[in-house]
Amino acid sequence: MRRAAVVVSGFVLFAAGFVCGHLDSGLPSLLNAQQDEPVILSSDALTAYAKTRKAVADLNDTFIAAGLSTSATSDVNYFSVSVGGIDVQRDLEEGRGVDPETFAALYAFEDQELGATGKKERVFKRFGVDVSQHLDSDEHGRIRYKKKVVQLYSTERLNQLFARRDQLQILSSNK
Repeated sequence: MRRAAVVVSGFVLFAAGFVCGHLDSGLPSLLNAQQDEPVILSSDALTAYAKTRKAVADLNDTFIAAGLSTSATSDVNYFSVSVGGIDVQRDLEEGRGVDPETFAALYAFEDQELGATGKKERVFKRFGVDVSQHLDSDEHGRIRYKKKVVQLYSTERLNQLFARRDQLQILSSNK
């Protein structure tokens, strides 16, 4: 008798768990992305950041003046500077892919509603009018430049650029 009570109790607990599990799956679950806490940098860190940003901007200007680099974004392309310059404008025009920073900037768009119509317009804030006027997206949400899907550089191109970065680090450490 006691054994039957234990088996029945186990069955009832199992059934209750089963039913509760199925009831919960019928309800929509809310998933929220975890928000990073704002980083508070020390005064020394902010000073070092300001100096580094100025040095990188100056180096970027040097690469642009020498014809080694162009930018599609409205800010310094740190990846381009780190590899000795990239002609991003040409890469976009020729549809050969873009560097990781430009690719990320393309997908950092905002969809804004247009008045009472409810239609949405994609705004590419990190690009000037000369580039953004040619940007849109296809039916799969992929960003296009002049109706060609923009892709990240090929593995071979990325490896070439990282090799050039390594070479620049070696050459510059000998100075």
